[in-house]
Amino acid sequence: MKRYTLYTFPALALLLAATACTQDDAGTLPDGTQPLTLTAAIEGSADTRATVDNRWNGDETIALQVTDGDGTAWYEYKTDGEGKLSGNYYWTKQGPITVQGLYPNITVENNGLTWRVEEDQSSDADYQSGDLLCSESKTVGFAQTPALTFYHQTAKVVVNIKGDGLPESIGATPGDIYLTIGEDDILTMDGTFTLPTAADGDGRWLGTWTTGATQGSITPHLTSTPAEGYFAKYEALVIPQTVKAGTRLLAFIAKKGTTVYGPFYYTLQKDAEWKAGYVYTYNISIFYSDLNAAVSGNIAWDVRETGGTGSVDNL
Repeated sequence: MKRYTLYTFPALALLLAATACTQDDAGTLPDGTQPLTLTAAIEGSADTRATVDNRWNGDETIALQVTDGDGTAWYEYKTDGEGKLSGNYYWTKQGPITVQGLYPNITVENNGLTWRVEEDQSSDADYQSGDLLCSESKTVGFAQTPALTFYHQTAKVVVNIKGDGLPESIGATPGDIYLTIGEDDILTMDGTFTLPTAADGDGRWLGTWTTGATQGSITPHLTSTPAEGYFAKYEALVIPQTVKAGTRLLAFIAKKGTTVYGPFYYTLQKDAEWKAGYVYTYNISIFYSDLNAAVSGNIAWDVRETGGTGSVDNL
Protein backbone atom coordinates (compact mmCIF):
# COMPACT_ATOMS: atom_id res chain seq x y z
CA MET A 1 0.00 0.00 0.00
CA LYS A 2 1.36 3.44 -0.95
CA ARG A 3 2.04 5.86 1.83
CA TYR A 4 1.60 9.61 1.44
CA THR A 5 2.98 12.39 3.56
CA LEU A 6 0.39 15.05 4.30
CA TYR A 7 1.70 18.52 5.09
CA THR A 8 -0.44 21.07 6.82
CA PHE A 9 -0.31 24.54 5.25
CA PRO A 10 2.05 26.04 7.88
CA ALA A 11 4.48 23.09 7.50
CA LEU A 12 4.35 23.29 3.70
CA ALA A 13 5.06 27.00 3.78
CA LEU A 14 8.13 26.45 5.96
CA LEU A 15 9.41 23.75 3.59
CA LEU A 16 9.01 26.00 0.51
CA ALA A 17 10.70 28.90 2.28
CA ALA A 18 13.66 26.73 3.22
CA THR A 19 14.00 25.51 -0.40
CA ALA A 20 13.86 29.06 -1.74
CA CYS A 21 16.53 30.24 0.68
CA THR A 22 18.82 27.39 -0.36
CA GLN A 23 18.45 28.30 -4.09
CA ASP A 24 19.01 32.02 -3.45
CA ASP A 25 22.11 31.31 -1.37
CA ALA A 26 23.58 29.29 -4.25
CA GLY A 27 22.68 32.02 -6.72
CA THR A 28 21.73 29.47 -9.37
CA LEU A 29 18.96 29.87 -11.93
CA PRO A 30 17.18 27.41 -14.21
CA ASP A 31 18.93 27.11 -17.56
CA GLY A 32 17.60 29.32 -20.36
CA THR A 33 15.38 31.49 -18.18
CA GLN A 34 17.26 34.82 -18.28
CA PRO A 35 18.98 35.79 -21.56
CA LEU A 36 21.66 38.48 -21.62
CA THR A 37 20.67 41.39 -23.87
CA LEU A 38 22.74 44.46 -24.66
CA THR A 39 22.72 47.78 -26.44
CA ALA A 40 25.71 48.93 -28.47
CA ALA A 41 26.82 52.07 -30.29
CA ILE A 42 29.83 52.86 -32.44
CA GLU A 43 31.94 55.84 -31.38
CA GLY A 44 30.93 58.85 -33.42
CA SER A 45 27.54 57.38 -34.42
CA ALA A 46 26.17 58.71 -37.73
CA ASP A 47 23.12 58.26 -39.96
CA THR A 48 24.89 56.15 -42.59
CA ARG A 49 24.14 52.47 -42.05
CA ALA A 50 27.66 51.05 -42.30
CA THR A 51 30.07 50.29 -39.47
CA VAL A 52 32.88 52.12 -41.23
CA ASP A 53 30.63 55.21 -41.01
CA ASN A 54 29.80 54.53 -37.34
CA ARG A 55 26.36 52.95 -37.66
CA TRP A 56 25.05 49.37 -37.45
CA ASN A 57 23.33 48.18 -40.60
CA GLY A 58 21.20 45.62 -38.76
CA ASP A 59 22.63 42.34 -40.02
CA GLU A 60 26.03 42.28 -38.31
CA THR A 61 27.13 39.39 -36.10
CA ILE A 62 29.51 40.19 -33.27
CA ALA A 63 31.48 37.99 -30.90
CA LEU A 64 30.78 38.67 -27.23
CA GLN A 65 33.33 37.57 -24.66
CA VAL A 66 31.67 36.76 -21.31
CA THR A 67 33.53 36.04 -18.09
CA ASP A 68 31.40 34.60 -15.30
CA GLY A 69 31.82 32.21 -12.39
CA ASP A 70 32.40 29.35 -14.81
CA GLY A 71 35.24 31.00 -16.76
CA THR A 72 35.56 32.91 -20.05
CA ALA A 73 33.86 31.99 -23.34
CA TRP A 74 32.73 33.63 -26.60
CA TYR A 75 29.08 33.90 -27.70
CA GLU A 76 27.42 34.97 -30.96
CA TYR A 77 25.27 38.11 -30.91
CA LYS A 78 23.26 39.84 -33.66
CA THR A 79 22.51 43.53 -34.18
CA ASP A 80 19.08 44.87 -35.11
CA GLY A 81 20.19 48.18 -36.68
CA GLU A 82 19.03 50.24 -33.72
CA GLY A 83 21.82 49.24 -31.37
CA LYS A 84 20.13 46.27 -29.68
CA LEU A 85 22.06 43.01 -29.46
CA SER A 86 20.67 39.57 -28.69
CA GLY A 87 22.42 36.22 -28.55
CA ASN A 88 22.91 32.90 -26.87
CA TYR A 89 24.27 33.67 -23.41
CA TYR A 90 21.95 32.96 -20.47
CA TRP A 91 22.51 33.87 -16.87
CA THR A 92 23.07 30.78 -14.72
CA LYS A 93 23.85 32.60 -11.49
CA GLN A 94 22.92 35.91 -10.00
CA GLY A 95 26.49 37.14 -9.62
CA PRO A 96 28.05 39.82 -11.88
CA ILE A 97 29.67 39.05 -15.25
CA THR A 98 32.17 40.90 -17.47
CA VAL A 99 31.48 41.44 -21.17
CA GLN A 100 33.48 42.73 -24.16
CA GLY A 101 32.41 42.77 -27.82
CA LEU A 102 34.30 42.32 -31.08
CA TYR A 103 33.13 42.90 -34.67
CA PRO A 104 33.17 41.00 -36.93
CA ASN A 105 32.36 37.69 -35.24
CA ILE A 106 35.96 36.52 -34.74
CA THR A 107 37.26 35.33 -31.39
CA VAL A 108 40.63 36.42 -30.02
CA GLU A 109 42.83 33.86 -28.34
CA ASN A 110 45.74 34.52 -25.99
CA ASN A 111 48.15 35.07 -28.88
CA GLY A 112 45.96 37.74 -30.49
CA LEU A 113 44.05 38.04 -33.75
CA THR A 114 45.63 38.29 -37.20
CA TRP A 115 43.90 41.00 -39.25
CA ARG A 116 44.41 42.21 -42.82
CA VAL A 117 43.07 45.00 -45.01
CA GLU A 118 42.48 44.67 -48.76
CA GLU A 119 44.87 46.14 -51.31
CA ASP A 120 41.98 47.01 -53.64
CA GLN A 121 39.45 48.92 -51.53
CA SER A 122 37.67 50.54 -54.48
CA SER A 123 34.42 48.63 -53.86
CA ASP A 124 32.22 49.30 -50.83
CA ALA A 125 32.51 45.70 -49.64
CA ASP A 126 36.30 45.48 -49.85
CA TYR A 127 36.70 48.87 -48.18
CA GLN A 128 34.36 48.08 -45.29
CA SER A 129 35.78 44.58 -44.81
CA GLY A 130 38.86 46.09 -43.16
CA ASP A 131 36.82 47.59 -40.32
CA LEU A 132 37.65 46.00 -36.95
CA LEU A 133 35.62 47.13 -33.93
CA CYS A 134 36.11 46.37 -30.25
CA SER A 135 34.17 47.57 -27.22
CA GLU A 136 35.22 48.38 -23.70
CA SER A 137 35.28 45.63 -21.09
CA LYS A 138 32.35 46.17 -18.71
CA THR A 139 31.23 44.41 -15.51
CA VAL A 140 27.43 44.22 -15.14
CA GLY A 141 25.09 42.96 -12.46
CA PHE A 142 22.49 40.25 -12.78
CA ALA A 143 19.72 40.90 -15.35
CA GLN A 144 21.10 44.32 -16.31
CA THR A 145 21.27 45.40 -19.97
CA PRO A 146 24.78 46.74 -20.48
CA ALA A 147 25.44 49.52 -23.01
CA LEU A 148 28.67 49.01 -24.91
CA THR A 149 30.58 51.50 -27.05
CA PHE A 150 32.59 50.02 -29.92
CA TYR A 151 35.79 51.68 -31.16
CA HIS A 152 37.48 51.39 -34.57
CA GLN A 153 40.77 49.51 -34.20
CA THR A 154 42.32 50.22 -37.61
CA ALA A 155 43.37 53.66 -38.87
CA LYS A 156 41.75 55.55 -41.73
CA VAL A 157 43.45 57.63 -44.43
CA VAL A 158 41.34 60.29 -46.20
CA VAL A 159 42.60 62.13 -49.28
CA ASN A 160 40.69 65.20 -50.47
CA ILE A 161 41.60 66.53 -53.92
CA LYS A 162 41.04 70.21 -54.58
CA GLY A 163 38.88 71.01 -57.58
CA ASP A 164 40.55 74.21 -58.78
CA GLY A 165 43.54 72.91 -60.67
CA LEU A 166 44.39 70.09 -63.05
CA PRO A 167 41.01 68.27 -62.99
CA GLU A 168 39.09 71.27 -64.37
CA SER A 169 41.80 72.28 -66.79
CA ILE A 170 41.52 68.96 -68.62
CA GLY A 171 37.76 68.54 -68.09
CA ALA A 172 38.25 65.49 -65.86
CA THR A 173 35.66 63.82 -63.61
CA PRO A 174 36.45 62.22 -60.21
CA GLY A 175 36.59 58.87 -62.00
CA ASP A 176 39.43 60.15 -64.20
CA ILE A 177 41.72 60.62 -61.17
CA TYR A 178 43.58 57.47 -60.07
CA LEU A 179 45.20 57.37 -56.66
CA THR A 180 47.55 54.81 -55.09
CA ILE A 181 48.43 54.93 -51.38
CA GLY A 182 51.87 53.54 -50.64
CA GLU A 183 53.37 53.09 -54.09
CA ASP A 184 55.89 50.26 -54.60
CA ASP A 185 54.23 48.05 -51.95
CA ILE A 186 55.63 49.90 -48.96
CA LEU A 187 52.59 49.63 -46.66
CA THR A 188 52.14 46.89 -44.07
CA MET A 189 48.88 45.13 -44.94
CA ASP A 190 48.41 42.84 -41.91
CA GLY A 191 49.06 42.70 -38.19
CA THR A 192 48.26 40.99 -34.90
CA PHE A 193 45.62 42.68 -32.76
CA THR A 194 45.36 42.27 -28.99
CA LEU A 195 42.20 43.23 -27.09
CA PRO A 196 42.35 46.41 -25.01
CA THR A 197 42.31 45.87 -21.25
CA ALA A 198 41.83 49.49 -20.19
CA ALA A 199 40.82 52.88 -21.56
CA ASP A 200 43.46 55.32 -22.74
CA GLY A 201 43.85 58.87 -21.46
CA ASP A 202 40.93 60.01 -23.64
CA GLY A 203 38.63 57.29 -22.34
CA ARG A 204 38.81 55.26 -25.57
CA TRP A 205 39.37 51.49 -25.64
CA LEU A 206 42.01 50.82 -28.30
CA GLY A 207 43.90 47.55 -28.60
CA THR A 208 47.56 47.05 -29.38
CA TRP A 209 49.06 46.01 -32.75
CA THR A 210 52.10 44.11 -33.88
CA THR A 211 52.66 44.73 -37.59
CA GLY A 212 52.92 41.75 -39.90
CA ALA A 213 55.20 40.93 -42.83
CA THR A 214 52.83 41.37 -45.79
CA GLN A 215 53.60 44.48 -47.85
CA GLY A 216 51.39 46.14 -50.45
CA SER A 217 49.82 49.27 -51.91
CA ILE A 218 46.19 50.36 -51.56
CA THR A 219 43.73 51.46 -54.22
CA PRO A 220 41.38 53.57 -52.07
CA HIS A 221 37.61 53.92 -52.11
CA LEU A 222 36.20 56.88 -54.07
CA THR A 223 33.27 58.31 -52.13
CA SER A 224 30.09 59.43 -53.85
CA THR A 225 30.10 62.82 -52.10
CA PRO A 226 33.36 64.80 -51.86
CA ALA A 227 34.07 67.13 -48.97
CA GLU A 228 32.82 70.68 -49.40
CA GLY A 229 35.13 72.64 -51.67
CA TYR A 230 36.90 69.56 -53.03
CA PHE A 231 36.75 67.74 -56.33
CA ALA A 232 37.06 64.16 -55.08
CA LYS A 233 37.41 62.29 -51.80
CA TYR A 234 39.17 58.95 -51.27
CA GLU A 235 39.18 56.77 -48.16
CA ALA A 236 41.17 53.70 -47.11
CA LEU A 237 41.47 51.60 -43.96
CA VAL A 238 45.03 50.80 -42.97
CA ILE A 239 46.82 48.70 -40.38
CA PRO A 240 48.25 50.98 -37.64
CA GLN A 241 51.91 51.52 -38.49
CA THR A 242 54.69 54.05 -38.94
CA VAL A 243 55.43 55.11 -42.52
CA LYS A 244 59.04 56.19 -42.91
CA ALA A 245 60.33 59.49 -44.25
CA GLY A 246 61.19 59.35 -47.94
CA THR A 247 58.18 57.17 -48.73
CA ARG A 248 56.12 58.04 -51.79
CA LEU A 249 52.91 58.00 -49.81
CA LEU A 250 50.48 59.17 -52.52
CA ALA A 251 50.72 58.73 -56.30
CA PHE A 252 48.18 60.41 -58.62
CA ILE A 253 47.48 59.94 -62.31
CA ALA A 254 44.90 61.96 -64.24
CA LYS A 255 43.51 60.49 -67.46
CA LYS A 256 41.45 62.18 -70.14
CA GLY A 257 40.78 60.02 -73.13
CA THR A 258 44.12 58.53 -74.18
CA THR A 259 46.14 61.30 -72.53
CA VAL A 260 47.77 60.61 -69.14
CA TYR A 261 48.82 63.46 -66.82
CA GLY A 262 51.32 62.69 -64.09
CA PRO A 263 52.17 60.81 -62.05
CA PHE A 264 52.21 63.31 -59.20
CA TYR A 265 53.78 62.18 -55.94
CA TYR A 266 53.48 63.17 -52.31
CA THR A 267 56.65 62.05 -50.48
CA LEU A 268 57.04 62.17 -46.70
CA GLN A 269 59.85 64.31 -45.35
CA LYS A 270 59.44 62.86 -41.85
CA ASP A 271 57.93 59.72 -40.35
CA ALA A 272 54.13 59.53 -40.24
CA GLU A 273 52.58 57.42 -37.47
CA TRP A 274 49.08 56.04 -38.15
CA LYS A 275 47.49 55.07 -34.84
CA ALA A 276 44.52 52.81 -34.20
CA GLY A 277 41.22 54.68 -34.03
CA TYR A 278 42.31 57.85 -35.81
CA VAL A 279 41.68 59.47 -39.21
CA TYR A 280 44.59 61.02 -41.12
CA THR A 281 43.40 63.58 -43.67
CA TYR A 282 45.50 64.79 -46.61
CA ASN A 283 44.11 67.82 -48.46
CA ILE A 284 45.62 67.98 -51.94
CA SER A 285 45.59 70.57 -54.74
CA ILE A 286 46.94 69.50 -58.12
CA PHE A 287 47.81 72.22 -60.64
CA TYR A 288 48.43 71.83 -64.34
CA SER A 289 51.04 74.58 -64.54
CA ASP A 290 54.58 73.12 -64.53
CA LEU A 291 53.12 69.76 -63.45
CA ASN A 292 53.40 70.60 -59.79
CA ALA A 293 50.96 70.47 -56.92
CA ALA A 294 50.36 72.02 -53.52
CA VAL A 295 48.79 70.59 -50.41
CA SER A 296 46.55 72.80 -48.31
CA GLY A 297 46.79 73.17 -44.56
CA ASN A 298 49.97 71.99 -42.88
CA ILE A 299 51.17 69.73 -45.70
CA ALA A 300 53.57 71.07 -48.36
CA TRP A 301 53.47 69.51 -51.83
CA ASP A 302 55.88 69.88 -54.71
CA VAL A 303 56.59 67.48 -57.53
CA ARG A 304 60.28 67.67 -56.68
CA GLU A 305 60.27 67.93 -52.89
CA THR A 306 57.40 67.36 -50.49
CA GLY A 307 56.81 67.21 -46.75
CA GLY A 308 54.24 67.10 -43.98
CA THR A 309 52.36 64.43 -42.06
CA GLY A 310 48.66 65.28 -42.47
CA SER A 311 45.94 66.32 -40.08
CA VAL A 312 44.64 63.98 -37.38
CA ASP A 313 41.09 63.48 -36.08
CA ASN A 314 39.27 60.77 -34.15
CA LEU A 315 37.45 58.19 -36.25
